[in-house]
Amino acid sequence: MKKTVEFLRSEAFVFLTLLAVITSQVVHTMHLFETVRVFDLSFEVNGQNITAPNWVHVFAIAIESAILMFILNGKRLPSKIYAVGSLATNLLYYKAWQLPMSGMAASILISTMLAGSIWFFSDLFAEKVDAPRMKAKTSDEEDNLKDLLAEETRKITFKTTMPATAR
Repeated sequence: MKKTVEFLRSEAFVFLTLLAVITSQVVHTMHLFETVRVFDLSFEVNGQNITAPNWVHVFAIAIESAILMFILNGKRLPSKIYAVGSLATNLLYYKAWQLPMSGMAASILISTMLAGSIWFFSDLFAEKVDAPRMKAKTSDEEDNLKDLLAEETRKITFKTTMPATAR
């Protein structure tokens, strides 16, 4: 049980969860790209219209991947701005304003929870990634402080152990 809890708290699990949330967001972003698509990428094969290329939006995947780059490179503000953009994307995806009150409430709640998950998992993952770096930095600072204290202690010891005639 302890190993399971350790894994659930681990950087790897937080990353996988963040990845799952961002992946679910890709669908919403791809849908928005489809609604504003300028030209048709579909083609015909044996009389059948193949529309799949219209749904392969590299830009949507790039936008969703950007949050990972922000987090991994310590840019928390852009990831928060992105989460707000995700909220807007989700509201447009669900068309909350066109739904009856219960549907509107549900779509706003879902949109907020998904964008909030991106925001909070981003922060959590950034903390997990920064923790070892901060620990190392703190350790270096502690070592420097110890060295400084040791040097000052040597100076004090030297002054107090000098012969009385040399003082």
